[in-house]
Amino acid sequence: MGGVNMSALPSPYWATDAQASRPLPSVIADLEPTYREVLLSGLLALWFAAGMYGLPFSEDWINTIGLTVLSVVLAWAALRQIRRNISSLWTPLTWYRVTMLSYFGIGSMVPIWTNGETLDLIKSFYSFYGYETIKLNFLITLFNLCFLTTVKIIFFIIERKATWIRFDGGISKSNFSLIAFGSICLLVGAAVNYLIILPQTIGIINLTYFSTISTLAMLSWFGYFMVVYWGLENRKWAALIVPILLSFGESGIGFLATSKASMLMPLVMISIGFIYHKPKLSRIIMFGGVIVVIFMLLSPAVAYVRDLGGKYYSGSPPAKDIPGLYASYFRGEKEDDSYTGVEMGWARLSFVNAGTFVMNQYDHGLPGNSYRYWSIVWIPRIIYPEKPIITDVARELTYAANGNYNSSASAGLAAEAYWNGGWFAAVSVAVFIAFVFGFWSIYSYEVIRRRAWHLFFVVLLGMRMAVRVDGAFVSDILGPLPLAILAHIALELMNRFLPQALASVMRRTSAQR
Repeated sequence: MGGVNMSALPSPYWATDAQASRPLPSVIADLEPTYREVLLSGLLALWFAAGMYGLPFSEDWINTIGLTVLSVVLAWAALRQIRRNISSLWTPLTWYRVTMLSYFGIGSMVPIWTNGETLDLIKSFYSFYGYETIKLNFLITLFNLCFLTTVKIIFFIIERKATWIRFDGGISKSNFSLIAFGSICLLVGAAVNYLIILPQTIGIINLTYFSTISTLAMLSWFGYFMVVYWGLENRKWAALIVPILLSFGESGIGFLATSKASMLMPLVMISIGFIYHKPKLSRIIMFGGVIVVIFMLLSPAVAYVRDLGGKYYSGSPPAKDIPGLYASYFRGEKEDDSYTGVEMGWARLSFVNAGTFVMNQYDHGLPGNSYRYWSIVWIPRIIYPEKPIITDVARELTYAANGNYNSSASAGLAAEAYWNGGWFAAVSVAVFIAFVFGFWSIYSYEVIRRRAWHLFFVVLLGMRMAVRVDGAFVSDILGPLPLAILAHIALELMNRFLPQALASVMRRTSAQR
């Protein structure tokens, strides 16, 4: 990819000692939003603000023009950041833009240009009007403007105070090699996948704290990247076999669990390994296109199986029935024609129905209370066994919209904030996540540049948080914060003391021989 700064790649060939001690302002220059992006975002917000008072029946073209420009600005900003330095690929700021582009740029245009069957399905959640969509898009562009402006201000202050603000003190270079740490991650993640998640999915075991333990399966995701990248860099082609086979296996587990994330993330991380090896625009487009096609094929199939699960099994169907349900979908042997002609992959990208619904609720004196668990979200369930299920707020939203409590929905961070506290809450949440994503992006950038592989778990948490801009604030933004802090401390201690302990054990073993 032309213009990529290769000095940040985690390889001794690219990262010299002189580059490893670059001053912080160069990091800021690679990450901060440009004034052009902030200005265009402000003009877009003004466009939709004026559009709320536009001519009747002009909503479609007002939305189309504004959302097209928004999509172009977000795509340009994300690509620019990656082209400046490939380490930016791992930062929340990049994935925030990608997610906003997918769901609130392209996704918000789906109801305008899709077919009638798909529009009917989208409106079955909530039948919105044109003027409501313009107000929603104004909210989203205002949210994005506040986010970018706050990040710009934060980085401006950091750059001016760079003589005393440092981010390298808590990030030590990894004492593990790339292949060693990647192999450990792959081993632990695979053990969780095949010894815990798979047995739980097929009903052999039933662990009380399954959701907490299953988080460790994320280790396999960056194990895929590390081992694949190491194999490509060192021309060890045999090293690619194990992670690729394990990624297909994890995707198969996700297939049984009807989890799109578990099906796609292994393939995404394998793809990033290839992209990192040779960061070319053509390679990004190729792998990105394949992932999008797979998503479009899987999304309607997963939705079909989940709907049948809710209809006939009062939840998830047993694992033994799931392959047959998928097969009936792909063979066209559906029990009804409710999805005939529906472009489900495109419908899943659109949050217009949920967003307009919650805004309508607030405007009519029915504010939401999805933030009510903020004070207990950080308490572990092992300490508070009666802790409510935080994610049930997504089911409550669906129930409020159409009376279905067996399905979950979210409106996105901007609309959810408006639902809970109007314009003030929306701006406040935008500023808050700007602080989180801004500082986390600097952290992730430094971790990759310094080859601190032991902290890669925290980097991946930041990426995962950023792609949940379509989710719920308490569970997807507040929830992971203490885990990230504790993980950083634990992993730094492990990096400092574990290699010494292993070396000591090996010396004693050799002495005994």
